[in-house]
Amino acid sequence: MTGGGFRPLIRVGRIALRAYVLLMMVLLAFPIGLVVVASFQGGLEATASPDGWSLSAYEAVPTHYWDALWFTVKSAFLATAFALVLAIPAAWGLVRGNLRERRFVSALVLLPDAVPSITLGIALLALFIPLGLSNSFAGIVVALTAISLTMALRFAEALMEGVPEELEQAAVTMGASRVTAMVTVVLPLLAPGLAIAALFIFVHNLVTFELLLFIAGPHSTPISVRLFTDIVGRGVLPQAIAMSAILVYIGIAFHTLIAMTVGARYLAGSAMSRKG
Repeated sequence: MTGGGFRPLIRVGRIALRAYVLLMMVLLAFPIGLVVVASFQGGLEATASPDGWSLSAYEAVPTHYWDALWFTVKSAFLATAFALVLAIPAAWGLVRGNLRERRFVSALVLLPDAVPSITLGIALLALFIPLGLSNSFAGIVVALTAISLTMALRFAEALMEGVPEELEQAAVTMGASRVTAMVTVVLPLLAPGLAIAALFIFVHNLVTFELLLFIAGPHSTPISVRLFTDIVGRGVLPQAIAMSAILVYIGIAFHTLIAMTVGARYLAGSAMSRKG
């Protein structure tokens, strides 16, 4: 077959690829779009027509929803900070220490992703009750920190791989301690990637549900648990849909911030830069 004979096949392949990508985008965007449209129409029976759109559902969002959202933001922020503080030294030790156990430790850290969140929730509940951490802000932060460590260590390891060890060695040669080299040389280089990692971890903590369902309570109710309990008890009310849409807006805002600043591709680039 001549080169010209391949052109129709190439054209068909490109069309099929574009159709596949479009289908994936539709499947990913449809639930989000449905929630947003429904929030303006006051029910899940959303239609494409803009007739009847209003902000009444947003105006009806009760105070306890906003309190739960603020509680979630605070706990997610603290858990993100704690997870990164714990993950950065661990990643430095795994990458710079050339530990033989690194592969085992990295695989062990991934274990929470392989275990159902319900199982982790039951385990944490059994641990938290005697410690007095169930139904408390501290318990929520500890739980979110625990599940955030997996993602935090993944990011931190990838970023640490992208920082040439020669830079640290040069600082040590000039009289700096290993800790000083870490703080003054490595951390500034990691900062853009860590900012992106923090955004991803924060958004993940913001919408975590199954794990927190077991340890939350009247005095410590994240917004995801609050929405679930209200929907189970009272049905899908317009204000619940509106608050769900607000969570969508927050997630989109954070991902837009990532795209407009450094960009998620920094992670892949940093892991490959100056390596060979």
